[in-house]
Amino acid sequence: MARRSKGIPLKPIIVIYCEGESEKAYFEMLKRKYHATTVHTEKIAVESIGIKGMPLLQKAVRKIQKLQKKKKIDQSYVVFDRDDLSRSELQQCEKFANENRIQILFSSINIEIWILMHFQTVNRAYQASELNQILSGKDFFDTDYRRFKGASYDHFLFDRVKTAMINANRLEKGQSKPWYDCNPYTNINDFITKIFNVTEF
Repeated sequence: MARRSKGIPLKPIIVIYCEGESEKAYFEMLKRKYHATTVHTEKIAVESIGIKGMPLLQKAVRKIQKLQKKKKIDQSYVVFDRDDLSRSELQQCEKFANENRIQILFSSINIEIWILMHFQTVNRAYQASELNQILSGKDFFDTDYRRFKGASYDHFLFDRVKTAMINANRLEKGQSKPWYDCNPYTNINDFITKIFNVTEF
């Protein structure tokens, strides 16, 4: 049961557990853009765990169980990439997440496919190294993106979220296979409204 203050229960919180620092930095940017507190929740907590797939989900569940002793959790998310995860591993992740009421935010091949959508449309698969090279370019981050990862995205992406949403929605319309069979793929666009209670980006 959530801790009470003067007999009034605390508003529920939203928790987001991320694979790495890039994901954490991106969602921290969204917290600043849309303000961390929404109408329905006390706050949005974002944490980088540094692992992916099933280990990430299992650790997230342990953290949620511990947190539930003093907070009421409204929504739980994990954010990770395909990288080298197999189809069967991703199917296991889906089953485990459903059993534990956790929503997976997933990108293939990695979150940089979603980052690229802030600048241009995406209609083909990319290798991770190719995405790093593109995002390092003058019209993008204009620096070695591999070294940039985990730094603040505010200067580069703060006013480009609407473009990413449009490009991701366009990509999504052409996809009919399960999420773990799609490449390129992201579903981050499907949850920004729900997490941050916004319809204008």
